[in-house]
Amino acid sequence: MHCSLTFNGVMAEEPSTALATPPTPIEQTADIFKLNNDCLDCIFERLQDLRSEVAFAKVCQRFQWICLNRWRSSHAYDQLDMEKWRELLPNYEDLCYFIRQMRPFIKLMTVSSCLCTLLRDLDEMQIYVLPNVTSFYYDPEDMDCYPSDRSIYKMAKMMPNLLRLRLTTPIQGRYLSNFRHLQELHLYEDQHKAYELQQEYLDEICSQLPNLKVLDIRMYDVISKLRLNNCVDYLQNLSILKLNLATFKSVLPDVLKLPALKQLVVLLDTEWSIPPLASVDTFDHKIREVREFYEIMERKAPDIVGFAVDGYYMPLEPGWDADLPIWSHRKLQRLAICSWTHAVDFLERYTCMINLQMLCLRNWTYLCDDMLVKFIESCPHLHHLDVSYCRELTPNFLHRALKILKQRESTKPCSGFTIVRPLLLYYVLCGFEDYVDSKELKTSSDYKNYIMFMDEFPVSSERGLSFVDRGYQFDFE
Repeated sequence: MHCSLTFNGVMAEEPSTALATPPTPIEQTADIFKLNNDCLDCIFERLQDLRSEVAFAKVCQRFQWICLNRWRSSHAYDQLDMEKWRELLPNYEDLCYFIRQMRPFIKLMTVSSCLCTLLRDLDEMQIYVLPNVTSFYYDPEDMDCYPSDRSIYKMAKMMPNLLRLRLTTPIQGRYLSNFRHLQELHLYEDQHKAYELQQEYLDEICSQLPNLKVLDIRMYDVISKLRLNNCVDYLQNLSILKLNLATFKSVLPDVLKLPALKQLVVLLDTEWSIPPLASVDTFDHKIREVREFYEIMERKAPDIVGFAVDGYYMPLEPGWDADLPIWSHRKLQRLAICSWTHAVDFLERYTCMINLQMLCLRNWTYLCDDMLVKFIESCPHLHHLDVSYCRELTPNFLHRALKILKQRESTKPCSGFTIVRPLLLYYVLCGFEDYVDSKELKTSSDYKNYIMFMDEFPVSSERGLSFVDRGYQFDFE
């Protein structure tokens, strides 16, 4: 019996049994090449892992183009993480193929293994240049794996367009000036380092890198021997400078005159040697050098829009800020006074800073609900509030703050469209942390759009009990 099928009015005969021989494997695979790119995209989306995607890409140049376009547009592989990629592609040939294909699109590298080993592996894969890598962060799990001068030299050739470099291990600094386009250099880590950057290489960095905007040369647990006396004139584009007090003292006036300076962070040097006549048990190792702090206040008062103080290592006496020159300008947008053990009454004077956007009062001994409520009432632009480790606070503050924020919202004019930013509340180990978690306030519809409960610390703050590690920070207009 002869059968026929009709498609849109066109008769199509059923193939005869004489032609119904099984197709060869070549004929089977050839059909996929007839699919358009949209169909191939659909197939790609259904591949279950990177190994399957690589196998798909290896078929032909067209499939490779489809895969490469998908990998690139997803941005999932903008960051080269060799350890993670080895897990995804255990076959060495697949790993080499994938890295070679992604080489022009890698923008960020984070390395936790030995730098020397990584560079050797890339050499073996015939990866000699990563032209679009702009950020490199080296934080090895083995802190004894220091980057050698040779490794830094090879890195500079491999990543000629690097803009941001962070190294947490000790480094002498030779060849760092070979990163000709570098804009940010971060060398700080809050732990012991066997040695610090050498002076001659710091001079090279400052004099040969004209695009440098961020420089962090702090040393955590020794008195820094670095000096900027021969460098300041070259730092005309520098916007953020982080350094030890010993380095800062001799160049304070020159640093404050830098035209692009927006942020200054000073780490107070520590001396662990105890005077011969002092008792080991009662010796107070807190640091009390505050002259430079006040001098910055005097010189830059009209330009100060924020400052942060570590109250543990700078135990300023009550009334220390009564006559500060910032009061006549009232420009503060960011304020962080942490680890404070005195009474909170003096804090009320800061409620006159109506442009305040960030308030960090981390680890205050006597911080109370009433004082915080005054800031909520007086500072309508307050967006970040950090009260982590403040144990005297109670859930009552949340109810009062929410009521104020709702009332403020209801009194705003209805004309026009305005975006109201919620209050971001950082509350780790504070007095109402358990209440927030038990009442599930993070997902409460009542607090939504008014208060958001944050698990981390504010962006740009240091870890631990203070906004800035063992020192102070100034932000300038």
